[in-house]
Amino acid sequence: MDVTKDLEVMLGDPKKAIKSMMVPLIVSYLVVQLNIFADMSWCSGLGSNASSAVSSIFPIYWIISGFGIGIGVGASTSIARYLGRDDKASADSVATQTMVLAILFGVVVTPTLLLAMDPMITWMGIGDIRKECADYIIPMVWSSVILIVNGAITGVVRAEGAAKKSMVILLSAAILNIILDPILIYVLDMGLLGAGCATAISTAISTAIGLYWYRRKMMYIDISFKGFRVNIKQMKDVLFVGIPRVTESTLISIMSLIQRFLIVPVAGMMGIAFYNVPWRYVSIAMVISQAAGSALIPVCSAALGQNDNVKAEAGYRYSFRITVAVMTIMAVFVFIFADYLVLPFAFSDSMVQYREEFAHGLRIYALFFPFMGMVDIGSSILQSLRMAQMSMVMAFIRNGFLVVLMLFAHTMDDFYWQLFATEVLGGMTMMAMATYEFRKYKRKRMLIGV
Repeated sequence: MDVTKDLEVMLGDPKKAIKSMMVPLIVSYLVVQLNIFADMSWCSGLGSNASSAVSSIFPIYWIISGFGIGIGVGASTSIARYLGRDDKASADSVATQTMVLAILFGVVVTPTLLLAMDPMITWMGIGDIRKECADYIIPMVWSSVILIVNGAITGVVRAEGAAKKSMVILLSAAILNIILDPILIYVLDMGLLGAGCATAISTAISTAIGLYWYRRKMMYIDISFKGFRVNIKQMKDVLFVGIPRVTESTLISIMSLIQRFLIVPVAGMMGIAFYNVPWRYVSIAMVISQAAGSALIPVCSAALGQNDNVKAEAGYRYSFRITVAVMTIMAVFVFIFADYLVLPFAFSDSMVQYREEFAHGLRIYALFFPFMGMVDIGSSILQSLRMAQMSMVMAFIRNGFLVVLMLFAHTMDDFYWQLFATEVLGGMTMMAMATYEFRKYKRKRMLIGV
């Protein structure tokens, strides 16, 4: 097997490189979202309390996985730049340092979340479903090291342009989870605990696949702990992009928890489900922007490592155009068929009465699909420029603005339209900032003669 083929594609024409990486990434991210979709659908069959519990506590999962994704993005940016400079030895070393960082983060995150879990549930005002929330999330908390290593190893794989192998890692986790969910939840009668265990087990197996490839030297990059020594400079290089990305992900999740705290007094526990269940389709639509952004980061980082600003700009433009076009089409489809799309979340006797409200919220959400795409692409551009701090600040401002608006909400409609206004403004602002920073970067490189 020629392990350099993916790298050659990544270092070639940016449009072809992004397109070749996007297809497997779309497939993998789509299955991951369908996996979450199935998870919530199976749990909805346990009743409204189970549905509210999953919606309420799910941001904790994103906090955990956000550490892995952030470290993976930092590694992808750093490794791709080294590969663009034809410095394989440094790329190998960064990959190994990344794995150590992921394990260290997991060791710290696990006890921290275990201690904070009960106070967070109380603070969120969801004490009435405390047991359901704990049953679902505790297996994932105990598996924090695995979840974080999974995100990191996926980032390293993408750094060398091996999007198909990245797809295998994500697909294996999603498919295994889809298979295990009904078995553990219903056949073994584990309920929400079974759903959490299914996620933990499937992630562990998919992570083992990625590690096996590196162990067997089936990748271009080498991860080896033989004679390992901590390289503070390279760890800082990964964390320079990774920490802002982790912080951004954590802030978004924390803001989501705050939003749920504000919804309960206005719309009760079902308000959380009304607000979050339709979001599953936003997440599915965002598969396009996430795939484009994930492909953009290593391709354009490598181009910048080659000091080829023209190639990087071509990659940015292509990613933006294809994202906005496809997500606009998806928005139209979801708006028209909203009544049918919510059926998987309202099929049980206790949920049928809520179908109309779910569909109403989904139609409003569909209106901002393209702008959510702009957020992802703009953020990815900034990360490839090693300006992840700017993306983090923008995310904080956007979510903080939404929380302020939510303080004045009196109905569920207020919450829907406040989210709409925030995402539209946030998408346009993020793209404007990314465009400005890239132009400034080009001017700076021209001044120094590069």
